[in-house]
Amino acid sequence: MLNLLLTAVFVIASLAVHEWAHVFAVRFMGGKVEGVGFFPLGMVARAKRLERLHGWERYVIYAAGPVANFAVAFWAGLTSHISYVGVSWLDSLAFYNLVLGVFNLTPVLPLDGGRILAQFLGNRVGILRANRFIKRLGCAVGWAFIALGMVQVILFPFNITLLCAGIFIRQKNKNISTELQAAFHRALDGKNAPERARTLPIKNLYIPAQTPIKDAFERLAADYFIDFYIDEKKRPLREQTLINHIFKHGITGTVGETFKN
Repeated sequence: MLNLLLTAVFVIASLAVHEWAHVFAVRFMGGKVEGVGFFPLGMVARAKRLERLHGWERYVIYAAGPVANFAVAFWAGLTSHISYVGVSWLDSLAFYNLVLGVFNLTPVLPLDGGRILAQFLGNRVGILRANRFIKRLGCAVGWAFIALGMVQVILFPFNITLLCAGIFIRQKNKNISTELQAAFHRALDGKNAPERARTLPIKNLYIPAQTPIKDAFERLAADYFIDFYIDEKKRPLREQTLINHIFKHGITGTVGETFKN
């Protein structure tokens, strides 16, 4: 009974370190924290205005939780080691923080690793393209965790941690489409905020005139503006012009046709 109680204390402490590291990073970078709550697999900090921050600032926020867990794991493990005889509760604290840090770096949403990967890919292939890949990856990883969880239950009866994690990841990514669409629109709104728009770089993208507007739209990223160039036009088709065209005429047609309107 005592071991079970100590395990619960160490797990809750590790989760608290993780989430409050995120809270501190959000506030330090200029975001807004709405609160910290519990969900079946742990704790979650709800933040706002992250879309208005620069890319490196969001990377710091996403990485803050795992880094804090690794720091605690290192301190606890080192302290136990230099005591020569070892301290069991420090070893347990190091173990749970290490596991939590590694788990949260799994590159699937809604984990920190998934947010880091989504931002990284979104700035290279476009937010919408990255979102589709992240969703498929999340579903696949969820099934993998479920399979490993079944093996875990057989080898270690009553240990259902991997199984629960797999079910959670699978369900979260199965129903994540609306959330990803909302994140895409928040990203576009955030980068057009006056205080941010003045500092974002512009990326030139050369594409054929027959490129579908839908494909060009899917290339939009969160941390820079895109100027589209086609072979027969020297002036660029700016990102906002493309968006305005889509609002007026829909997402059908080609990029070359937008120069005629």
